[in-house]
Amino acid sequence: MTEDYARTLKRRTLVALVATLISLVLLGAAMFWMWCSLFGPPQFMRKDNPSLTPQSAQAQLDAGATVYWQDTAYQVPAHSGLSELLHTDQWTSTSAFQTEDAELVMHFGELYELSLWSNGKAAFYDGYSGHSTKSYAYYIIPTGMVKDLITSLTALVPA
Repeated sequence: MTEDYARTLKRRTLVALVATLISLVLLGAAMFWMWCSLFGPPQFMRKDNPSLTPQSAQAQLDAGATVYWQDTAYQVPAHSGLSELLHTDQWTSTSAFQTEDAELVMHFGELYELSLWSNGKAAFYDGYSGHSTKSYAYYIIPTGMVKDLITSLTALVPA
C-alpha cells in the first residue's frame, strides 16, 4: 500500500508540475501579447518602415522642407535641386549609434526628420509610424555631403 501511495503521490506531483508550467507559459504569452498591443512589438520584431529610406528623404526634400543649421531655420522650396546633394545611392544602413546634436536637421513634418552629421552619419526619425514598424533608421553617408548641403543652404534666405 505504501508503494501505491508513493506512485500516486509522484503522479499527482508530476501532473501539478506540468499544469504549473503550462500556466506559466500561457501567462507569459498573455503578458507579451498585452505589452505588444500597448507599445508595439520589440524593436527587432518590427517591420522596416518604407518612409525611412534614403530615397524617401530625397523625395521629401524635393517636395520642400524646413532645414535647421546653427539655430537658423531655412525654408527649402519644392524642386530646389537640393535633394540631388543627398547622394542617396551612396548611403548604407548601419546599426543604431549614440546621437548628439546634429549639424543639420531636415524637418519634413512635425514628427518626421532627418538628422545629419559631418562625420558621415545620418539618423532618420518617423514619429508617425505605427506600433508595428520601425520609427528610426541609421545610415552611413558620404562625409562631404553635409558640407555641400550647408554651402547650398546658405544661399537660401532664412525662414
